[in-house]
Amino acid sequence: MFFRNAICLLIGLIVGVRLTDFWDYVKLQRLSKNERLNYTNFTHTHALAQDADTLPEYLFNNTRVLCWVMTMPENHLERAVHIRNTWGRRCNKLLFMSTEKDDFLETVRLEVPEGRDYLWHKTRAAFKYIYEHHLNDADWFLKADDDSYFIMENLRSFLYQFSAEVPVYFGCKFHPFVKQGYMSGGAGYVLSRAALLRFADVALSNGTACSQNQLSEDKEMGICLQNAGVVAGDARDDEGAERFHPLAPMHLIPVDTSEWYPLYLFYKRDKNLQCCSRSAISFHYIKPKDFYVLDYLLYVLRPFGVGNTASKLPAKVNMALLMDKWKHELSDNIFKDEE
Repeated sequence: MFFRNAICLLIGLIVGVRLTDFWDYVKLQRLSKNERLNYTNFTHTHALAQDADTLPEYLFNNTRVLCWVMTMPENHLERAVHIRNTWGRRCNKLLFMSTEKDDFLETVRLEVPEGRDYLWHKTRAAFKYIYEHHLNDADWFLKADDDSYFIMENLRSFLYQFSAEVPVYFGCKFHPFVKQGYMSGGAGYVLSRAALLRFADVALSNGTACSQNQLSEDKEMGICLQNAGVVAGDARDDEGAERFHPLAPMHLIPVDTSEWYPLYLFYKRDKNLQCCSRSAISFHYIKPKDFYVLDYLLYVLRPFGVGNTASKLPAKVNMALLMDKWKHELSDNIFKDEE
């Protein structure tokens, strides 16, 4: 009797499982082609989210970032090559923008004068080159200095939730001079594909909307993008901590030793909040040897028993609502333009 009951129970379980599978199959067949694709992508992403080791690879292929590094001839071997050896390897495409051709570094030679007074000229020329030659090679386009370090996995995880088909850019948001704020050049900033298209349409054809003068690169970029209808997004984490940093960790930890940085921040910093986000993306003023130190600390060293990996990707956001919010941010914790 017991054996017969066990057989009946086993048969019942098998039939139940098969019926469940069949019902899932029927529901999936009822979906339209687009819905089926979305369902497949969701289940695939959800499955990947359960395996943290595969998330960086998934993001690498689905949130593509072209990195371009602003450098100069004397820094090719002093700085830029160390980016190629460290964090630059994790870009989907890496370009070095300089004023001289370098076959070893494979630089892109820009037809602009060299020197700090021409950084805005160099930036415009670099984005023009990328627009003309690499527009379809990435979803996002990152500008970095040759003494900046980027954690590309954190950048992709942050960008994943946004659509690259909306004109927005992110970085360390400063408040003077530009109504909606502008991104620190030293901390680096990243444009969506739609933002690059807007920049190309305005900067490359309209001298009144985008200055042609020898002025501050990041401020002029902010004015130009604002005039082009590109929104300056908020890259802070859920606790309000900055992800992009215009200073090195040693200048921010345990306390900020600068005098100017807090004065420039678009958002008032909570005095009780630590300087840097747990999901930090960039640091500036990094010495060449420290590129390798940071690579070791982030990608090699593993304290026993201490986990530090994400278990899931951030949810996609409603870009229309978010863009409207960023356009009209006038709450008490925001510095308003005084000019």
